[in-house]
Amino acid sequence: MSSARDRILGKIRSSLGRTTAPDAATASSSRLAALGNDTSPRPVWDDDDLSRFLRCFEAAAATWARVDTVADVGGAVATYLADKPAGNTVHLAPHRLLESVSWPDSLDTAQATHGREALVGVSVADLGVAETGSLVLLSGADTPTTLNFLPDYHIVLLRADAVVPHFEDVWALMRERDGFPPRSFNFITGPSRTADVEQTLQLGAHGPRSLHLILVSAHD
Repeated sequence: MSSARDRILGKIRSSLGRTTAPDAATASSSRLAALGNDTSPRPVWDDDDLSRFLRCFEAAAATWARVDTVADVGGAVATYLADKPAGNTVHLAPHRLLESVSWPDSLDTAQATHGREALVGVSVADLGVAETGSLVLLSGADTPTTLNFLPDYHIVLLRADAVVPHFEDVWALMRERDGFPPRSFNFITGPSRTADVEQTLQLGAHGPRSLHLILVSAHD
């Protein structure tokens, strides 16, 4: 099989005037260069990016609250969970940002490397996309992907200055980061839903029944 594959790829390289396969860096540069500098048409809006993001976020059946600092997140989580049958234990992604949260006595916290045992999961988004009200969460040791999808109640922290206009802006920023690309990107727009049965919308069909955002104003 490998010899046949090598023959096929050899013929392709020969037709392109190449004698060897390009290394990873050269291949990546070629792909980016092929995109060109022209931007495709993108939606525009009259309000600012953050307002557009929150408007779309709410339209996707998600909720949000705003706090001044990361330390204030614990109180906002307690307020959100006060009227929900979610217990008093929140499972946290092992993210350094969550180490600065002041948790109230009414909540117990546990660090989670996955979401299988969590009814309430708290994670951190890298970016928000104003175009659709989507959250961008990258997989990694401090951002376990399962915590985004297995808990019934998914609570996400996002800095107010981490909202970008369009999806193209996400990729432009991510390419500048060390370790790009991660194993997976998760674009989350509202809680899980389906309308397969009689076209009746049901939340929580394939993942969290609730998505709540804690928007942090200060960059401390």
